[in-house]
Amino acid sequence: MTLRVGAGKASLNPTPAMFPFPTPAKSDWGLKPITTEAIYNDMDCRAIAIDNGTDKILFVAFELGGVPHIPELRQEVADTVGIPVENVVFAATHNHTGYHDHNMMGRYEETDEYLNWVKEAKKVESEAAITAAKKAFETLRPAKYGYGETLSYVNTNRDLQTLGGYWVEARNLAGYSDKRVSIIKFVDEQENVIAALMNYGCHATCCYLMQDFDGVRKTSGNFNSIASRFVEEHYGNGCIAMWTSGAAGNVNPLLSHGLQYEYPDGWTSAVDYPDGVGWMQMESMGRTHGADCVKGIDSITEYSERMPIRRTKATAWLPGQKKVQDSNESSSGTAFRMGGRGLRDYDEVPYGNIPPVPAGHKMEDDPEHPCPLDMELTILGDIAIVGANAELYAEIGRDMKAASPLKKTFVMTHTDIRGKAGYILDKTAAERGEKVFQAFGPTKPGVSEEPIIATELKMFDEIL
Repeated sequence: MTLRVGAGKASLNPTPAMFPFPTPAKSDWGLKPITTEAIYNDMDCRAIAIDNGTDKILFVAFELGGVPHIPELRQEVADTVGIPVENVVFAATHNHTGYHDHNMMGRYEETDEYLNWVKEAKKVESEAAITAAKKAFETLRPAKYGYGETLSYVNTNRDLQTLGGYWVEARNLAGYSDKRVSIIKFVDEQENVIAALMNYGCHATCCYLMQDFDGVRKTSGNFNSIASRFVEEHYGNGCIAMWTSGAAGNVNPLLSHGLQYEYPDGWTSAVDYPDGVGWMQMESMGRTHGADCVKGIDSITEYSERMPIRRTKATAWLPGQKKVQDSNESSSGTAFRMGGRGLRDYDEVPYGNIPPVPAGHKMEDDPEHPCPLDMELTILGDIAIVGANAELYAEIGRDMKAASPLKKTFVMTHTDIRGKAGYILDKTAAERGEKVFQAFGPTKPGVSEEPIIATELKMFDEIL
């Protein structure tokens, strides 16, 4: 049977009526001046449709912080293109320069103005997903595919223990990060690129909460979106380059959203870039990554026209934790940050008299509330895509690839709405006692690899 592939994309940009809107750092809707007011570059929804003559499957990737919080959207997309809902694969790039269509951690006052804004955001998301999906199926044509990997050195481990013992979010070049870009390349009968499905472990955190040269905070698809457009413009002819996030719970772009200043007496402080500088760095990261992806796509020269499609889903239940009730720390686990903010004020932090390293939130096991990790497995021919709806540490992603019975395997994260598991720290991070903010979420650090990999292998056993 003839393999057919099609692809399309549609805009996720905020409508004019959505501006201005508050950044995630502020809790009052429209009452404080730190707002997002303009568009830097496009945010897109991309779709790739595959028809092997027997089964059809659709991949949809959103350049958003997460999959849209629209429970019925997957079914609406499936009904629109006429495929089973279980064969619609959603993923988000975890973009930090977009918008959120839901009240993250109760940050916003849910006024009528806010709720109307959310309604508008969800309308944009729904229309983009359906439009991209329709384009993908409308452009189905005979195709063949190949798989390859390449290296891209635009990411870095972000969990760093400083000279003074503080745990901060900063470049840790000695820490582990996976430099591999996994690529599925789809070409037509003339070997023109129809689409590329790319996977790379890196947070899309460039320019987070930062202003451009004109002093305005803007929306963007982030560095990975720049890379996708780079690939699309390079090949032309309507090529679609879909970027998906790998295991990146402890991985940032090499040039992300600020600097960490260390001081000889052990103090440390996070310092913002001047306006505009971060946006230039995001361009650099995106263009470099895009060029790396093109090299990887070009290196794939062996193709197959036979692609059996198999899918299954499962839930891994992970040990939970909770904050001890008498803890004096902030009630929000993700709000726990070490060190200072901004250039050092010696009146507040005198030289040689720095604050002690915080102990962090007091946590205890919470056996009554294990954390569900929604997982899925998609096999396309001899290629396996393991989906996990959480922020896995890179080491866990590495071990999941190693455990797979298929050599061509990659891990795709941010695949559904329910994100209860949050950050999942690997065993070595827990053994080091990493007191990064990721360690204080609902999932107990260091004890999840075994149930995750067991669930992964159970899915493989089910469909192989």
